[in-house]
Amino acid sequence: MTLYLKYRPIDFESLVGQDFIKNTLKEAIKKDKLIGAYLFCGPRGTGKTSTARIFAKAINCLDLINGNPCLKCKVCEGFLENSLVDIIEIDAASNTGVDNIREIIEKAVFSPTFCKYKVYIIDEVHMLSKGAFNALLKILEEPPKHLKFILATTEKHKIPETILSRCQIYDFKSINSIDLTNRLKFIAKNENILVDEKSLEFIVKQAKGGLRNAISLFEQLIVNDEIKYDTIINNYGIPTSDIISNFYTKIINNDNSVINDFDSISNDFNLQLFFKELLFYIKDILLENLNNKEVLDKNIFILETLSKAFYDSKNSFDEKTIFLIGLLKCIELKEVKKDINKETKIKEVEEKTINTIKPKEENLTDNDLFDIFGEEESQVEDKIEEKEVKNSSFDQEKLINEVKNLGGKGALTMSLRGSSFNFDFKKLTIFTKTKMSLKQISSNDNIALITSAMEKIGFLNINIEVK
Repeated sequence: MTLYLKYRPIDFESLVGQDFIKNTLKEAIKKDKLIGAYLFCGPRGTGKTSTARIFAKAINCLDLINGNPCLKCKVCEGFLENSLVDIIEIDAASNTGVDNIREIIEKAVFSPTFCKYKVYIIDEVHMLSKGAFNALLKILEEPPKHLKFILATTEKHKIPETILSRCQIYDFKSINSIDLTNRLKFIAKNENILVDEKSLEFIVKQAKGGLRNAISLFEQLIVNDEIKYDTIINNYGIPTSDIISNFYTKIINNDNSVINDFDSISNDFNLQLFFKELLFYIKDILLENLNNKEVLDKNIFILETLSKAFYDSKNSFDEKTIFLIGLLKCIELKEVKKDINKETKIKEVEEKTINTIKPKEENLTDNDLFDIFGEEESQVEDKIEEKEVKNSSFDQEKLINEVKNLGGKGALTMSLRGSSFNFDFKKLTIFTKTKMSLKQISSNDNIALITSAMEKIGFLNINIEVK
């Protein structure tokens, strides 16, 4: 028997995490305040099906102990032996059709044979067809007193509102690292397995809050009744902290030799695992420098860029190229750094320009589209030119085209073409030349449209200011 099945929770006390859900269900059982349908939703491996099994057993237990099944009565023993005909588990992924649900409904109306309640546990319920949901809805609207449904899903958004409204919903959260670590230590002690702290930390990180994932990986790593971090590094291509630290230092210092290091790393390590560790490392750097704006901005940019590369690589046939592109974007920050250092000077020029350049606008109306570029266009462009920040990654024309693709009206795109742009890392400033352009661009709808266009061309979380 695998360790996950061997150590699967059999009562609420052995259930890992989800304390709020455990306590709520136990109180409902003790006070006999039960309803006809429950929905357990959340990530994989967080205890949804295990909780459903425990709950079904508890509401039928003949000798409850503080809301927990006793594990000794005929019902509890029958459940452990899978001999109870009144508690039925169904995998909706294999029984998606309306006929499957109709068959359940036909049998459900009959009273339970042995237990107090007949319980149907339907796993992955979001896989049911539309017709199957409609059939299920009929019995959920007026369920017999002896019948309980426990539905489980990882994708609540796929379940019809009509079903959701007739269920008591419990949202399962990812299990925290402390609870996962303690559970693995408990298993290791019972199985006489030696495991070091670094190995446990690695397993918990890879589990992503799922106990099933953690126990499965734990079992997979056992060699001669022990788990060693050195073995994990050698077999799974896990980089050491020194390698991660040196790689990060080269990125933050715009050292082009990081590309050569990347070539070696792609041969020696699993790139997915390497960049996952790197992202964790950068996150820690961020948390340590919350009061240092320059360090914070640079690291946020690197984290966003590499996170996007990490996500894109999962759906790419060539993950190495995706990571390389992300890396190149990061070390191009040297241009951004120069821009940041010139920020004070740029602001002074902006203020001077805005105070001295005032296009004629006395007779402008909303219909004066011919004057969208302003009567003093040549004068303004001469003045603005000295303060524009050159940034190789920002393309004004590309932004305007994307605004047009997203449905931007002609007046907006013309206003943008007649304006000057200043992009300095996380902020886009648009300098208009007429009152009408300012009004056109600065409307809430158009700012939202420009923000979406910036995201489309690769700039996330950008602040936009119109002057």
